[in-house]
Amino acid sequence: MGGIAGLGVVIPHHSRRDLLPQALASVSGLPVWVVDDAPAGAEPCPLPDGVARLRTAGELGFARSCNLGLAAVQAAGLPMALLLNDDAAPQPGCVQALLAARQAHPEAGAAGPVLVDGEGRIESAGIRVHRRSARVRTSRHVPAAATAVDALSGACLLLDSGERLDERYRFGFEDIELCLRLRDRGSTSLLVPGARCTHSGGATLSRRSRAATRHALAGHLMLVEQRRWQRPLVLGWALLQVIREGGPRDRLAGLWEGWGDTRGF
Repeated sequence: MGGIAGLGVVIPHHSRRDLLPQALASVSGLPVWVVDDAPAGAEPCPLPDGVARLRTAGELGFARSCNLGLAAVQAAGLPMALLLNDDAAPQPGCVQALLAARQAHPEAGAAGPVLVDGEGRIESAGIRVHRRSARVRTSRHVPAAATAVDALSGACLLLDSGERLDERYRFGFEDIELCLRLRDRGSTSLLVPGARCTHSGGATLSRRSRAATRHALAGHLMLVEQRRWQRPLVLGWALLQVIREGGPRDRLAGLWEGWGDTRGF
């Protein structure tokens, strides 16, 4: 993937060594920083020549790992960065389409592709955040042209290398918080329908696990910290989702833990 100047790729990595090579291959030819956030003492994952490794102290979380990578890209003098999950792989032409869309829309602070699963089914075409009800929903409606949305997934996200994620968010909603912060500054988050990225969602941490439920609720609650009256609404939406998805039952404990994690906010 040559001919793209001023762009570095940040891939936070925890444990899915089987998926990382595909992510790396999809951005071959670009400068890449893999932020290795595996547990302390774990054997370093093998990387191809030319791919930089940033080793954390272990399990610092997605936001902190991304910020380490963004700082490295910025220090290298590259003005733009592509955040890429280790379970995601931009399809041919995806990165170029994101860059072209940002150039055509200078008001955009971030740009993201349509995420699809391994079968090509739409996983995400932007995220809707309802300010009054506090409900957050993933859209699967793909617009005909580049469109401003409330938020984009951090699985594949093009942004300025000087941006940083809020490190209070350990695993989930940090991408939404960033997009809403960009909106408050007068920038937009641009969904680019001509860009596609394959994503094995939940590969690192199952979305139906107790831990994922805990982190998701905590992140959602932090998102409404300035509107504390919405906290019961957020808990209600999370409980409804667990019920609609049929559990498992230990996710109820995850909800309790996520609620407790944010009582001080």
